[in-house]
Amino acid sequence: MFELRKRINRIKIKLGYHLGFSKALGMPKMITLEPTNHCNLKCPLCPTGVGDTSVEYGLFKLDKYKKVVDIFSRWAQTVQLFSWGEPLLNKSFVEMIRYASQNPYKIRSVASVNLNVITDEQINGLLTSNLDALHVSIDGVTQEVYEKYRVGGNLEAVFNNLKKMIAVKKLYKSNTKVIWDFIVMKHNEHQVEEAKKIARDFGITIKIDHVRTHLKKDTLNPVDEMINTYSEWLPDDPKYNSYDMDSKTRKKYLKFCKSPWLETMVNWNGDVFPCSCVHTEEKDRMGNIFEQDFAEIWNGKKYVAARKELLGQPNNLETICHTCKKNGYAGREPG
Repeated sequence: MFELRKRINRIKIKLGYHLGFSKALGMPKMITLEPTNHCNLKCPLCPTGVGDTSVEYGLFKLDKYKKVVDIFSRWAQTVQLFSWGEPLLNKSFVEMIRYASQNPYKIRSVASVNLNVITDEQINGLLTSNLDALHVSIDGVTQEVYEKYRVGGNLEAVFNNLKKMIAVKKLYKSNTKVIWDFIVMKHNEHQVEEAKKIARDFGITIKIDHVRTHLKKDTLNPVDEMINTYSEWLPDDPKYNSYDMDSKTRKKYLKFCKSPWLETMVNWNGDVFPCSCVHTEEKDRMGNIFEQDFAEIWNGKKYVAARKELLGQPNNLETICHTCKKNGYAGREPG
């Protein structure tokens, strides 16, 4: 019954954007929930890392989190537990995963951590919580290279914690997939192959990611300006670089962004945003799930305006999706 309901919802989602409906027929199938936007690192391309003052900082309270999961559980297939902070700083993080993963509606759960600080209790909890996938961000194989971006991080501690996690995973025969995320930048591109070897020795998957010029400003400003400003981070090897350094453009574009039909994000204080790609400033929120019914937000004025913009339909209300499209992310042209 649950799977049938979610399958029907997927069909409604596809019909919505294929037929050009600015009011969604289905509900979001992927949810990003922000355990916290506090972080123990100071990554220079992350708004949290540089101390962005445009947002309020806090922790998702467990009781409110459970209410939000209950709202989405009937049709959501996946819940992502990460955003602009280190989830492990929320003491309820493991219980959050367990609540989503063991939900009777069978929601797939994914989390991402930097693994600098974690207790044995948290490791045991994560690997017995039915978590589907845990991503660990490690962008280097020596301390000097690692800490250039993960400022304040300790690579030895991270690797030790990772080894503990792998051992516990084997002990409990956990099905949680542990994935090493390696963002390739100019200062670490020479360590990609060595990182792949270490991942093989650990017996885990490694995912090679391309760096964005800036996790907040990238979608808010013209791409050529961003390349000029942040070129020191962009890899020399073209296969690792998302940008064409001669034409100052992105190499790949989405033909059409479906996010406002497929997903939604709720940050720690209940503010709702169209996706996890944009930094969560209050001015860009679609509504607040603690103050409004989600159905009203999902097909409210802002969400409808965002979808109209991506569909190339006329509308007079600007949203973050307008800015994103203007700066090179995908939407249909008016036809």
